[in-house]
Amino acid sequence: MQISLEELRKVAQAYRGQHAVVQPLEPVPAPFVAPKAEDEQLAREIARMLTQTPDIRDERVQEASQSLHEKPPAKAIAAAIMRRTIADKMTR
Repeated sequence: MQISLEELRKVAQAYRGQHAVVQPLEPVPAPFVAPKAEDEQLAREIARMLTQTPDIRDERVQEASQSLHEKPPAKAIAAAIMRRTIADKMTR
């Protein structure tokens, strides 16, 4: 099936007519625009906080390294496998 250019224009005109101007059902408030100075101050505060935050949490690194050297008992491993299996079956 082919559509002529004239038919396409009619469809486009009808579509535009339907979607021309839609009035909101209630008044829409103007968007809040923060002053540029406040934005710059907030950006400086965030940058300061980020530079003060350490890249690595020493406590977490120590915990992880200690857990790598400890061997959990076989019963604990078996219990964890069983819990995971039960949880998987319950979520299906």
